[in-house]
Amino acid sequence: MATGPRAKALSNALLRYRVLAWTTGIFLLLLTLHIVLQGFQAADTGEFWFSNEGMSQIVPGSGHIIPMIHGWLYLAYVIVAVDLWMRTRLPAWGTVGVVLAGTIPVMSFVAERWVTARVQPMVGAVKEKKAGTVSS
Repeated sequence: MATGPRAKALSNALLRYRVLAWTTGIFLLLLTLHIVLQGFQAADTGEFWFSNEGMSQIVPGSGHIIPMIHGWLYLAYVIVAVDLWMRTRLPAWGTVGVVLAGTIPVMSFVAERWVTARVQPMVGAVKEKKAGTVSS
């Protein structure tokens, strides 16, 4: 099947989105684990919740780097999600849901499957349309 520039652009946009959805989701899970560990440590030490080490007790320095990486990844995730929306014109409410999914643990994985199920047929349709015009 012939692939045109539009199909390639949609495929690349979907791939960028999927990679960022997974990495953002993984770092959000690590951030959630960090905060839960801080809560358990606060119960043990009697100190203020966020003054505890959290993940830094297990992996030195991770208590600072995990939230920072997740924040930057989430920013890139939002940009890539909006880029994908502009290319595909998925419903605006769905795009808002996809963007918010990056803030709820595990939901970015669910949103990634939802978006992929809707965008892959679009890529296939563009490829078929291009193949149809080439053979005519």
